[in-house]
Amino acid sequence: MQFLTAATLFAAALAAPAPQTSDCPNPAHCGGSAPDPSTYDNVDITDFYLRKNPGIQNAGFTLSGNNGTVQCEIGAVESLPSAVEVCGDSKYRFGLIEATSTGAEVGLRLYRETGPAVGLTGEGDVPTYCHAGGAGAEDFVCQQVSALTIVIS
Repeated sequence: MQFLTAATLFAAALAAPAPQTSDCPNPAHCGGSAPDPSTYDNVDITDFYLRKNPGIQNAGFTLSGNNGTVQCEIGAVESLPSAVEVCGDSKYRFGLIEATSTGAEVGLRLYRETGPAVGLTGEGDVPTYCHAGGAGAEDFVCQQVSALTIVIS
C-alpha cells in the first residue's frame, strides 16, 4: 500500500515538472522574496513529559517561539483531542491530539493569537519514550526523546 502511494506520487511529479531555465535550476527557490515572518512561527518543543495511569494524568513542555519561551501544562485529559489550554501568560495555546506516527504517544496542536479571533496554527507528533512510573502496573511516564519544531502558519 505504501509502495503504491509512493509510486503514484512519484509518477504524478514526473508528469508535471516545473519549468527550469539556465538562470534558475530550482524554480522553488527563484523569483520570490523571503516569506513574511509575521505569517509563520517556528516553535521549538523541549522537555515534553506525559503521565498515563491509565489515561492521561498530566502533560507539559517548554515552548520557544517568536514571542518568547513559556511553560505549557495540562491536567487530566478525558479524551483526545483535549481542551485547549493557554501557555502561561502568553498568546500561545495548545491541545493534545492523537499521534499519527509511531514512536509518539500524542501529538500537539499549537495556536498563537495574532489578533482578536485570528492567529496561526500547526501540529506535530512528539517523539517519546515511556517507562514505568512507579505507582502501579499501569503507571507510565513518557519523555521527549528528540528535538521537535512545529511550524505554525
